[in-house]
Amino acid sequence: MSEMAPQLEQDTRDRISMARMICVLGMIFVHVPDGESGTPVYALGAQGLSFFLEGFLVEGPGRASAALLSVVSGYLAAVALLRSNGAVLALYRKRFVSIVVPMVFWGVVTYAVYLLVSQSRPTFLADATTWLDKLNIILFITEMPMGATMHLGFLRDLFVCILLSPLLLMGVKRMPWVLLPLLGLFYVFDHGQSSGIILRPLILFAFSLGLLLAVRDVKVDGWDRFCPLFVALAAVSTALIMLANGGAAGALVDWFDQRNLDFSETVLYPLSRLFGSLAIWTLLPILMGGRFQTWVLRFSPYLFAAFCSHYLMLTLLFFGAWQPLFGDRHSAGFIIWFLSAPLVAMIIAVVMVRISLKISPPLATMITGGRITKADNQSPMAERRRQGAVLGIWIVILKASEAISTTLAHAVREWWAASRRLLLGRR
Repeated sequence: MSEMAPQLEQDTRDRISMARMICVLGMIFVHVPDGESGTPVYALGAQGLSFFLEGFLVEGPGRASAALLSVVSGYLAAVALLRSNGAVLALYRKRFVSIVVPMVFWGVVTYAVYLLVSQSRPTFLADATTWLDKLNIILFITEMPMGATMHLGFLRDLFVCILLSPLLLMGVKRMPWVLLPLLGLFYVFDHGQSSGIILRPLILFAFSLGLLLAVRDVKVDGWDRFCPLFVALAAVSTALIMLANGGAAGALVDWFDQRNLDFSETVLYPLSRLFGSLAIWTLLPILMGGRFQTWVLRFSPYLFAAFCSHYLMLTLLFFGAWQPLFGDRHSAGFIIWFLSAPLVAMIIAVVMVRISLKISPPLATMITGGRITKADNQSPMAERRRQGAVLGIWIVILKASEAISTTLAHAVREWWAASRRLLLGRR
């Protein structure tokens, strides 16, 4: 199988890194805390320009980002399996460390923080009445509860896709015309997390598309010339979602409701995620080769920690600082908070990881899923400087200890001599 592996060139690696950065920052828009108990309904003409911009970012790139991330993950999984002659266990071990361990860590931390907050005010933990409900908050065994850990459920489904990847890879190689339509129908018509294996069928479908792209060795820049078309279609599909949210096409929405289907989830969101993913991917070449790419490559190792921690950290910052000073979403400055939230989450992650590197490098490695380590964070020269500093400190400590011990020994001898003179009646 290794001879069928696509060549992952440096340009493709850089493009994937940029796609991940854009997508994670886009997903953070969906979870920006606003001081409200419910999820806002983004409709065209509902409020002013700020609300429209917020809704466009959430319903557009925010919702499409999970699909593109899943496609990229499937593509990379296929490359790993094809290059390693099907070394499945090695892939499982690597992804378990890079996906599941951080997911559980951040789930436990978030649960503990909200458990503490629950002593003084209601939180989403009040809905967890059974042990299974509580486990689902961290492990997402049977469902993805609404609350502060909900975004981590994406990692759960992604790891399930990794576990299924050998079978899925076989399917997309031998009968993609059967497998992909079935998975597509599963995604379009299953909205209730009813399968138990995959909670969000979108992730499984998009992951399988990524496998197919790798197996067929599709040129990742082949669609770039259609970028204006994809951007226009993504904008139109996002606008249609916001129109539907505002009550447009009521008869059509009712027709779907009578059949226990959601019109937006069945029709509009699949189109928005398709065109949104293609728009993001084909826009990336415009951003490559400049300062933004340099920034992305520099801070990519911190991105996973930003994704895992953003909900908790932004919530603490919003209720602890922003809301008391500037107010909730009804304040004039909320759009500033909303637009800056992804960058704020990234800054918090960078600071958090760097502090962890100084205090406990294994902790930094764990919360980043192995994406950054002490060795990765230091150049050989910096490591030599650090070793020299440690040696210098050690010499100073030895000298200080020697001086202190000499002084103490001299003091003890003087005390003993004085005591002896007193006992013998001498002055």
